[in-house]
Amino acid sequence: MKVAFQKKNHPRFYNKEKKMKKKFFVLFSILMILSLVLAACAPSEEAVTEEPVVEEPAPPAEELAVGIVLPTRDEPRWIQDQTRFQAALDSAGYSVEILFSQADPSIEKANVEALITKGVKVIILTPHDSAAAAATAEAARAAGVTIISYDRLITGTDAVDYYVTFDSIAVGEAQAQYLVDQAEGQGNPLYLYAGAATDNNAFLFFEGAWNVLQPKIADGTFYIVNSSQAIALQDKPTLTRDEMGGIIAQITTNWDFNDAKSLAEANLTAAPAADKGDVYILAPNDGTARAIADAFAADTDVTNYVVTGQDAEIASVQYIIDGKQSMTVLKDVRMLVDDAIAMAISVVTGAAVETTGEYDNGVTMVPAKQSEVITVDQSNVVEALIDSGYYDASEFTGLDVAEAPEAPAELSVGIVLPTRDEPRWIQDQTRFQAALDAAGYDVEILFSQADPSIEKANVEALITKGVKVIILTPHDSAAAAATAEAARAAGVTIISYDRLITGTDAVDYYVTFDSIAVGEAQAQYLVDQAEGQGNPLYLYAGAATDNNAFLFFEGAWNVLQPKIADGTFYIVNSSQAIALQDKPTLTRDEMGGIIAQITTNWDFNDAKSLAEANLTAAPAADKGDVYILAPNDGTARAIADAFAADTDVTNYVVTGQDAEIASVQYIIDGKQSMTVLKDVRMLVDDAIAMAISVVTGAAVETTGEYDNGVTMVPAKQSEVITVDQSNVVEALIDSGYYDASEFTGLD
Repeated sequence: MKVAFQKKNHPRFYNKEKKMKKKFFVLFSILMILSLVLAACAPSEEAVTEEPVVEEPAPPAEELAVGIVLPTRDEPRWIQDQTRFQAALDSAGYSVEILFSQADPSIEKANVEALITKGVKVIILTPHDSAAAAATAEAARAAGVTIISYDRLITGTDAVDYYVTFDSIAVGEAQAQYLVDQAEGQGNPLYLYAGAATDNNAFLFFEGAWNVLQPKIADGTFYIVNSSQAIALQDKPTLTRDEMGGIIAQITTNWDFNDAKSLAEANLTAAPAADKGDVYILAPNDGTARAIADAFAADTDVTNYVVTGQDAEIASVQYIIDGKQSMTVLKDVRMLVDDAIAMAISVVTGAAVETTGEYDNGVTMVPAKQSEVITVDQSNVVEALIDSGYYDASEFTGLDVAEAPEAPAELSVGIVLPTRDEPRWIQDQTRFQAALDAAGYDVEILFSQADPSIEKANVEALITKGVKVIILTPHDSAAAAATAEAARAAGVTIISYDRLITGTDAVDYYVTFDSIAVGEAQAQYLVDQAEGQGNPLYLYAGAATDNNAFLFFEGAWNVLQPKIADGTFYIVNSSQAIALQDKPTLTRDEMGGIIAQITTNWDFNDAKSLAEANLTAAPAADKGDVYILAPNDGTARAIADAFAADTDVTNYVVTGQDAEIASVQYIIDGKQSMTVLKDVRMLVDDAIAMAISVVTGAAVETTGEYDNGVTMVPAKQSEVITVDQSNVVEALIDSGYYDASEFTGLD
C-alpha cells in the first residue's frame, strides 16, 4: 500500500492501616450488593467510532450499569488505573467497559456516546481537555446518564454530577513543601514547570505549590529562574486564574515527556552558570520529572538538583531509589478507584452519594470526594509503597528491605524482558502472565529498562529465588553473555527469547520468530508495491547491539539486492550500502558497516531524527514516491511522520513489524503501509512449553538452530504474517489477536 496524502490535511501526529481496612470492607460490601443487582450484565465490548467489522449488525448488548473512559493508554498512570478498575470490578463479578480516548476529545466524545447507546447509568470520565469535555458531559446529561469526573475536573458546564479526586491543591503544596524542606540558606535557583493549560488540575497543582513557595520567594530562600511572568507576580500571595494561566503558558510541559525535556534544555541553555549549581525544580508529575531530571543531570554546571513528581509511577520510584528523582506524591489509585466505584454504585442503586467537599468548575460547584495524598522519597519508599502492598519489591532494584525479610519464594520460571517503555514488551508481559496464571504457575516477570547491569541483577535475583529456567530477552545480545554464564554456573537453564544471546555457549535454547523471514517479508512488500525503475529507497535498521537487527537486515537484503541490481530501486541514505549494492550476500562486518549508518537504536526519537537528517540532505529528486525499509513499528511511525512532513515527498511505502496497536491504527488510517505480525501468543506458548519441558524433564521440541558466534543454539521458530489494509481484519481481528474496539475506521 502506498501512502498518499494532501499536505494541508495530513495530521501531525503518567493508625492508615485501619482506614484502609475500613475502606476496603465498605467497598467489598457495596460491591457484593452491586454484584446481585448487575448479575445479568453482558461481557464488555469497547466502543468504536466507525461501522462494526461484522457484516450484519449484532443484537444490542444487554445494559451495562457503568462505563469508564480514561484519557490515554500511552502513560503508565492510566494503565495502572485501568488495571485497578478491572480487578475491582472483576472481583465483584460484573462487566464494565473501560475505553481510552488517546488524548483526542473527539474519540472521548465517541466513547461516551457509545456507552450511552449501551444503556449505562453512570460514566466515570477522565477528560483529556477539561473544557472540551463539557459538550460530552452535556450529551450524557441529556441522555439521563450521571457523569463522575475522575481525577480531572470537567469545566465550563453544570452537567458534571460528581468529582472523585485527590486533593489537587494538597498535591502542589506537598511538592512545594518538599522543596522548602530541602533548601538551605538564601538565593537558591528555582525552576518552575507545570502541566497542560487545558487541564484544570494543572492550575490546582500550581495553586497549591504557589501557596507554599511564594512566601519563601518573598523571603529570599528561592529566586525564580525560568518564568518572567512568575517573577513579575512573585510578591502576590494569591494569584487569579488568568495570572496563573500566564505563568503556566511559559512553563507548560503539556504533560509530555519530550516537551518537558525540550523546555528544560532550553531553560538551561538560556541560564548562566550562576543560575545553576544546586537547583530546586518544581516538576508537575513523574513522567515530566524524569525527563526534566535527565536534562538537569546532563548539564555540567548543575551540581545537585531536587526535583518533585507525582503519581508514584514504577519508573519514577526506581529513579528515587537510584537518587535521580527526589520525591513523588503518592496518590493511591486503589483509594481513588474505590471511591469512584463506591460513588458509581451509589448512583446505580439509588443510595446516598458520599462527598467530602466541592470544586468550582467555572459554572457550578461540583460535589466531590477527596482522597488523601502521601509524600514519598528514599526515606519512606519501602513503608509507603512496598509494605502497604501498593507495589511488590520485585518491581525494583536497590531496595533496602532488610528490616522485614521474607523467605525466598522458590519459583520454577523467571522472565526478564528488556524494557517496559515499548508497547511490544508490555504485550508480552500480559500474555506471559495470563498464560502462566491459567496454567497455575507462579512466575516473576522483571524488566531491565535497557540496562545490561539491571538485566544481570534481575537474573541473579531470580537465581537466588531458586528458579530452574529463565526466559531472557537481552537488551544487548553480546553483553548478556556474562549473564547467561552466571545462570549456567548456577545450574539454571537459559531460554533466549526473541533475541539471541551471542558470544557464549551458555545459551540452552532460543525461542524466536524466523527473523530472516521477517526482513524478507518487509522487503518483498516494498518490491511488490514498486513500479518501474529508479525508485528512491531509504534503509533503516535496529540496534547494532541486537543480533536480530542483523537477521532482519540480512532477510531484507536477500530480497532487495536483486531489485537494486536491476534498477528497480536505488539507495539514497547509506554510502556503505551503495558501495556493497552488487553483493548478493554480505558478511556480518559488512552488514555492521551499513547498520552503523542507518541504525535507529530501536528508538522513536533516534529514528525520527535520522529520517529528518536524511531528508534534509536529500535533493528533491530523491523524494517524490519513496520506499522505506523501517525495522519495526515504533520506528516506522516516527519515520513515517518525518516523511509525511516533507513537502517534496508525494507518496511513501513504509514497512514495520510487531503489529503494535498504534501502528495498526496507522495502517488503517493510511499512514503506515504494512507490519509483520509476530503473533506473541504463539511465541509465548512456545516459550512456556519449552520452559515446562525443562522443569518437568520432558523432551524439548526444537525446529532449527542459530549460530550465536560460539555455538549452534537449538531453536523453536514461530511463523510470521504480513499485514496491511487488505487483510488487517482477517489477520488481527478475526483471529482474536485484537478486539475491533481497539481501533477506529475499520471496515
